[in-house]
Amino acid sequence: MTGISGSSTLDRHATLIAEQLVQHRDRLLEPARIRTLRPFSFKEACHWIGVNQNALRHILRTHEDLPQGTMLRGTRRHFTADEIHAIRDHLIAQGKLDPRQVTCRRDGEPPVVIAAINLKGGVGKSTSTQHLSQATAMRGYRTLAIDLDPQASLTQLFGIIPEREPDMQTLYHAIRYPEAGDPQSAQASIRDVVRKTHIPRLDLIPSSMQIMEFEHETAAHDQRKTPFFLRVEEALDEIRDDYDVILFDCPPQMSFAVMGALFTSTSLLVTVTASFVDVMSLGTFLGMTGEMMGVIEQRKGQRPYDWIKYLVTRYNPTDQPSVQVAGYLRSILESAVMTNEFYLSTAIADAATTSESIIEVDPASFHRQTYQRAWDSVDRVTGELEDLIQQAWGRNGHGT
Repeated sequence: MTGISGSSTLDRHATLIAEQLVQHRDRLLEPARIRTLRPFSFKEACHWIGVNQNALRHILRTHEDLPQGTMLRGTRRHFTADEIHAIRDHLIAQGKLDPRQVTCRRDGEPPVVIAAINLKGGVGKSTSTQHLSQATAMRGYRTLAIDLDPQASLTQLFGIIPEREPDMQTLYHAIRYPEAGDPQSAQASIRDVVRKTHIPRLDLIPSSMQIMEFEHETAAHDQRKTPFFLRVEEALDEIRDDYDVILFDCPPQMSFAVMGALFTSTSLLVTVTASFVDVMSLGTFLGMTGEMMGVIEQRKGQRPYDWIKYLVTRYNPTDQPSVQVAGYLRSILESAVMTNEFYLSTAIADAATTSESIIEVDPASFHRQTYQRAWDSVDRVTGELEDLIQQAWGRNGHGT
């Protein structure tokens, strides 16, 4: 009886897939390519700033020192993200925006630190973090996205391929355990780990397989002096005041690094798809996470969250089972489930093939209704998240 070798065949298939994926990414993200953000239409600029079109026209007419945009496509005025921020900052400084539209922390308001979590893969954590971090930055919040996943999905969505940068620094380098007499193992400054992105006011701490080293080191080190779950918080202390919003993209595992993120976070965003299988997995995950946090709290005291919310992703409003599961989840968790969902969208899926978000892509490259449906979904979820951010600062939020 003849057959095939399981281990060697699987290894060969894995190698073939990995090689082809690298070639595919190389075609999409040429080493020489520099990511840039498209300009935004006059209407889009009004949306990001939070004013209507007549108001912005008046502002630009009466303040000629402000960016006036660039005429593109004939007589259509477009603005860069930096120009949009400059106009908003001017309006904030002049007290011309409603206090609820002041998208930055005031004295005494701490940064909002959000961990996007779920023990199940494929529930949209990375794409949700990508869209929400970009949208909050476009609305004016100084935002930091932190990739904790060894697979580096979020990192690659920002156009960074870890295989091309073997010496790339990640959060691991700022939280690792220094070894006496080994200068190579010294912790890096968190400022040396943070990278600017092509989107103004949005920074990234990338990830790679190196983050797994923290798991191995933690298991081998004495935790009585500096517990592992404090290392992420202590590393962030150096830059915490630089940001209004910090978002962790957590891997689908309850690792030491994830527990450190949960400990330092002020809010939790649990992504879940509208399927009964995922809801069942969610229950198991929540129980495990609660137990882990209980152990940590016994040692360091309770760390209450400002909010814990569940975000339904890949939602299809025309699919009855999807609608039923979302309704079922809301009947159980009630207001803990966010009112808005991230839609299952061909526009978002197509944009992701080039590692772009619906915010980055040119709307003209999609059917108008397809793009608008995806955009509206992202915008509504971001607006709801913005209300939560503002409420954490003791403000009323945009919805009231």
